[in-house]
Amino acid sequence: MSPGLRAYLRPGDALYGKMNMTHDYLNQEFLMRSVTAFRAALIGPDPDGDDRDAPILNDYLTVLQGRRMKLHGWASGHPRLGAAFVTTSQLIHVTPDRRWARTLSRWYRLGRPQRLDTSQLSPDIELAGYCVPMTPDGFSIPLHLARRLMEQGPTGLSRSAMEKGLIELSESLSAIAESWPPQRR
Repeated sequence: MSPGLRAYLRPGDALYGKMNMTHDYLNQEFLMRSVTAFRAALIGPDPDGDDRDAPILNDYLTVLQGRRMKLHGWASGHPRLGAAFVTTSQLIHVTPDRRWARTLSRWYRLGRPQRLDTSQLSPDIELAGYCVPMTPDGFSIPLHLARRLMEQGPTGLSRSAMEKGLIELSESLSAIAESWPPQRR
């Protein structure tokens, strides 16, 4: 064992025990943020109130990375980044009119999506923006497929919370799942 690890661990401590406690805390934090984001999505954006200054996202793509979806695009008016190319936090919901997207951390006003030319990927097949590699571990997916995956969000997270023994969070997510996905706008 390295000297650095010995200094960190006390006699009788298990390295993986400390790592699991950190992982459990981060998982609980993620689930709590998810409950907040799902509730906000059920209420919908408030374009005349708190959400009127939401960042605008243009030339965006929906990207699936592992089991999480995010938006990649050019943001303007982002509260921390200003005008920049951004990768959002996890995508929770896109309104039916495609004007708003809710991520784990905030609402985005959606501008024009990016159109990918996939003709060089598979010249014999009309892919129109399907599954283009975007990052080493992610690829773009069309919005109609993203919506199908987003529909499962609260239910899957409720199961995860229950498995971790986070009963209150599991119950909150189950209640959200009964009204999911939002149907307004």
